[in-house]
Amino acid sequence: MRTLLRLKARPAWLYTLPLALALAACGGGGDGGPVDNVVTPTPPPDPFVAGSEVPQSATTSVDGAIAFIRSVIASMSETAEGLALGNAALATSETADPQPL
Repeated sequence: MRTLLRLKARPAWLYTLPLALALAACGGGGDGGPVDNVVTPTPPPDPFVAGSEVPQSATTSVDGAIAFIRSVIASMSETAEGLALGNAALATSETADPQPL
C-alpha cells in the first residue's frame, strides 16, 4: 500500500520531463549548409497563338520553333486528334545553323 502512495505523490513534471527532453532531441540537426531541396517556381505556360495550338515561342524564335516541332514529333500517334495550326507561322532564320529533329 505504501508503494502506491509513493507513485501518486510524485509531481507531474517528473513524468513529463523525460518526454519533453526526448521530443526536444528529435528536432533540428541542420548544420546550416546549403539546402538541396529548393523548389524553383515553374514558368507560366507558353500561351498559344490565337486560333491555333502553336505556342507563341514557336513563332518568335527558331529555338522555340524547334522545341515545338520536337514535342509534336514525340507525341505523334495514329489515333491522336489533328493539330490546329490556324494562321500561325513558325519562326525562321537565315543565319542559324540547322538543327537535327
